[in-house]
Amino acid sequence: MQQYHDAKTQYPGMLVLFRNGEFYELFEDDAVLAHRVIGLTLTKRDGTIPMAGVPVVKLEHYLGLLLRAGHRVAVCEQLEDPAEARKRGSKAVVRRDVVRLVTPGTLTEDSLLDAKARNYLTAVCRGAKGAVGTIALASLDISTGEFEVGEIAAGDFPGEIVRLSPKEVLAADTFLAEGDQGKWIEIAGAATTPV
Repeated sequence: MQQYHDAKTQYPGMLVLFRNGEFYELFEDDAVLAHRVIGLTLTKRDGTIPMAGVPVVKLEHYLGLLLRAGHRVAVCEQLEDPAEARKRGSKAVVRRDVVRLVTPGTLTEDSLLDAKARNYLTAVCRGAKGAVGTIALASLDISTGEFEVGEIAAGDFPGEIVRLSPKEVLAADTFLAEGDQGKWIEIAGAATTPV
């Protein structure tokens, strides 16, 4: 559990899929959320810790479900064979670390992408020199290399964000807290990553 908590600390705001043998497991709040959002069976580890898991062979399927629901995921893999860990002692823990970060706007796997739609990751900020009246947007589809950048009047933000229909928006907390920007990002169907 210490390795799991270390990964959660290192990647705040992300669900951690933690490899344990033939399963990726989620614990505590992550398990409860996965149960609620994508219907994973909720169990308990040691009778007290909420836990849910997915088979390793079904990882891509469940990643797709989590991403379509707007979540960001850190995949924590076993970095050694359990037999190697046992050579260090009977209570030695298998080495694990996060090897992959997956967010709705950073997909490159064909199995997780919609071939008929762009998969924009859009960064949004105040326009030139922080001008209150303008907003700058930069959108990138990592899977194709398509890139679009521009500056708009602040009042045009709702139409522009819906036109772009990004899968993920990166924006400052302060920007998201102003006016209805967060609401329009949600209407556009994008996950929000505050920075």
